Amino acid sequence: MFRKFRQILISPHFLILIVPVLFLIIGIATIPDYGINWDSFVHFSRGQSYLNFFLTGKKNYNDFPPLVYSNCNSGNLGLLLPSCPGGGFRRSYYQNDYYNYEFWVVNDSGHPPVNDILAALSNYLFYQKLGILGDNVSHHLFILFTSFLLIIGIAYFVCQELGTFPAIVSSIVLASYPLFFSESHFNIKDPPEASFFGLAIMFFYLGVVKNKWKFILISSIAAGLALGTKLNIIFAAVIVVPWIVFYLINKFSPNFSITKVAQFLNDRRMLLLSFVVYLPISLGIVYIFWPYLWQDPARNTFNILGYYTQIGIGTPAEMSKYILYGWNIYPAYWISVTTTLPVLVLSVVGILSFWLFARLRKMEFYLFAILWLFVSIVRVSWPNADIYGGVRQIMEYVPALAILSGVGTYTLLRFRFRKVSLALIVVGLFFSIFEMVKIHPNENIYFNQLVGGLKGAQLKNIPYWGNTYGSVYLQGVKWINENSEIEAKIALPLGVMSNISRTMFRSDLHYSKPNWSGPNREGEYGIEMYFEWPMKYWYSFQYYDKYLEPVYVYSVDGVPILKVWKNDMEHTKSIFKEEISYLPKFTSIDKNILGSALNIDLGKNVFITKLVVHHAKNGCQNGSLGYIALSSDKKVWQQQIDPITSPQVAPNVDEKIIGWNDTNFVYLFAGKNTRYIMLDPQIENSCLLKNFEVNVYGLKTLP
Repeated sequence: MFRKFRQILISPHFLILIVPVLFLIIGIATIPDYGINWDSFVHFSRGQSYLNFFLTGKKNYNDFPPLVYSNCNSGNLGLLLPSCPGGGFRRSYYQNDYYNYEFWVVNDSGHPPVNDILAALSNYLFYQKLGILGDNVSHHLFILFTSFLLIIGIAYFVCQELGTFPAIVSSIVLASYPLFFSESHFNIKDPPEASFFGLAIMFFYLGVVKNKWKFILISSIAAGLALGTKLNIIFAAVIVVPWIVFYLINKFSPNFSITKVAQFLNDRRMLLLSFVVYLPISLGIVYIFWPYLWQDPARNTFNILGYYTQIGIGTPAEMSKYILYGWNIYPAYWISVTTTLPVLVLSVVGILSFWLFARLRKMEFYLFAILWLFVSIVRVSWPNADIYGGVRQIMEYVPALAILSGVGTYTLLRFRFRKVSLALIVVGLFFSIFEMVKIHPNENIYFNQLVGGLKGAQLKNIPYWGNTYGSVYLQGVKWINENSEIEAKIALPLGVMSNISRTMFRSDLHYSKPNWSGPNREGEYGIEMYFEWPMKYWYSFQYYDKYLEPVYVYSVDGVPILKVWKNDMEHTKSIFKEEISYLPKFTSIDKNILGSALNIDLGKNVFITKLVVHHAKNGCQNGSLGYIALSSDKKVWQQQIDPITSPQVAPNVDEKIIGWNDTNFVYLFAGKNTRYIMLDPQIENSCLLKNFEVNVYGLKTLP
């Protein structure tokens, strides 16, 4: 019996399960270390509404008791749900009375909802019914579980082709890949998409190679789940079609004959039938689980495709320095500097292993992995393709990279110095895991030594360095929960309220966008992510960052990635405590192509804080464009980011805080040094320039 048990322990099938199981255990234990991402509210509320309809047939939550914030459901950031006296009905924060089935079935589009529904099902089981896990944690458990399935799939896939040790290496690389490990805890879209995508094409490969029609059916289900999450899976065709052509050429050469083809097809009759039902199964899954499509399938499908066209085309301005002959090298560059060096080396060796796999007649497997990696990257590097926020949108590249790391391992172990290679691989994997552990739970902002870590990425101003996808808000929430006074006010200078679940805060705290009080300094706490993104230059953020001393800074490797401010006089920097009025030396209305512009000369350089223009509201036009620009010499102008057609702060704050109304234009500056101000409404007969009166304010004490 002992011998049999020992054989089980050393069997390949048992050994390659170790890493996935460890990933699942560690993953569950560390879920509370991560926050939610800024898309979570939309996805979770949609998933809850559709699931409630599927389970009960009801289109709203009218029969649910209202959600009451208390110490039982608010401010508890641990893994397990605390026991509360009375127990009773547990309503999810995301079962929102406004965003119910009746809303989504009309206003849906964008990404499909299958992942949302499955996350809601996890919440239904582990939070609403069993009361084991918290509201957010139970949603996130679904994400972690799909990632676990992918790691198992990769381990078995590589083991089939290359053996046990390369399979273990591939599974370790995938499980410990910084972006994948981190976002498997809270990113509702990309890890599930990568998992379903990977499982779909791996089962397709195995079904074809092993002539297993059941694998093709499993692939079609996985493809349906992938398509029901994001449309990335359509690019799988660019992987499998060239690969299957290569596979067939190999099968029928060098002695091609009609008899050989006929026998090949006859042996695969069930396989061919499974191909016939592949698309109906995949598309059927999406249709069944997306009620939005039921109303008008053709029109709503075009709406969805329009959404993807909108977000998938057009290279962002911040990517301009990465454009080479029209191609965007940012995705490839980002991957090369955010992958740990040992994994990068193994992957490169794997990519360069063409000669070995050609000699060993394993080109089908090699080509499959190469196509998987390069198609994932090239599709967003194509001229005029769009990508932003790093490379999480193409997370399906990570399992391909993990497979190629296994390929690299397989290649190195065939060299003469096998033991040295083995030792270096093991040490390299330990180094990679250590790199991840030391910045936990912020693995998704990892940068390697090629750019000097996160600090180097900041100094090089790599677009979106430090972008945690919203997870880091949790660290600020923890600080506020522990340190803020009773019934304190909380505001976000940039993000929308759904960026942080209300139930993450203590029940007594007042969390609302209009709490932002700016220069009125009403004592609210401001909390915001701190990384390189265009919105950080908006006034609502610049005010907090320039005017106030933060009360809490959360840093990784010495680089701030989140700040908390208290907006009161005590925490205002001394030079920003007093402002005075500066009388313009000269104002003029100058004609231009689109109309007229107001030019203001202050006579000297001033650190301005506010421009006020009193103007008419009748017999004139209010435009939808326009801008403000500043200059110190009237030669070089800097256009301001905030638009002039709407207040720079939250709704319900504009007139109360800054005085904006239909006869009063107010534009705020966070202490900008300038002499000349240009206000260009870019419209004829603008109300802003009719019967105008100008007031300019600036700092009394110059920095």
